[in-house]
Amino acid sequence: MLKQPDWKLIRIPFLEMDLAHACDLKCRGCTHYSNYGLKGSVPFQEGEVWLRAWATRLMPGTFSFLGGEPLLNSDLLAYLRLAHILWPDSKRILITNGLNCHLRPGLFETLAETGTRLDISVHSHKDQAYLDRFNQALVEIETARLHSSFEVMLRTQEFRFYRTYRGEGPDMRPFEDKNPEASWQACQNSSCCTIHQGALWKCPPLAYLGLAAKKFDLDRQAAWRPYLAYRPVPVTASEDELVNFFMTAAEPACAMCPAKLDYFEQGRITKEEQPALAGV
Repeated sequence: MLKQPDWKLIRIPFLEMDLAHACDLKCRGCTHYSNYGLKGSVPFQEGEVWLRAWATRLMPGTFSFLGGEPLLNSDLLAYLRLAHILWPDSKRILITNGLNCHLRPGLFETLAETGTRLDISVHSHKDQAYLDRFNQALVEIETARLHSSFEVMLRTQEFRFYRTYRGEGPDMRPFEDKNPEASWQACQNSSCCTIHQGALWKCPPLAYLGLAAKKFDLDRQAAWRPYLAYRPVPVTASEDELVNFFMTAAEPACAMCPAKLDYFEQGRITKEEQPALAGV
């Protein structure tokens, strides 16, 4: 058996991981591309390997699970317990739209036991069907909080979206404002270092671009090829490579996103059909 290198633990402000690519909402401009009906979640036996490996390299001040919609991952509770074991001194957050807590019996008790904060994202002030579900979910969550004593935070800024690309679906294209520094300065994902496929990615739009590309054959478009060629940092990277990754601000890949953000509010975001709850 090969001996693991004696790496130094690198302290970083933030680290996150998507547990599911599917979502039961359809928010235009989702930076994880989940509005395009992406499928799949990360099985625990796979994600556990990634997390245990990175726990030997990184110590995040804040670690978050999100998606997609993380409550669609049937292994969610196991993930919450694992993060508590690996990073007990980090602030640990589960970010969700809050609509599917009933799918995970024991969720609230596990949040309390692991000291994980539940962040509920507010995605629309206009879709009445969504608001009816959301308000009912909030009542149930508050009732559970009073019983189990876990921390809850509403993320009301989440209903303001912006586009990280031009066009829609198969016609989506990078902005290419040719000013990656300005794009980096404007970016709302600049601190969102993401674990995906076992590696570290600079941000969600880069990490999950390959999923959108597979769905819409975006690799046939020359404009996307430089960004699809982005190479994430593997867990076997040297200390110098890791430090350089975290110290680097703007880089050429930032040019795919806009140099100036154009915010908008969502209209209808509820789907007529809900995603399958098993095997998403």
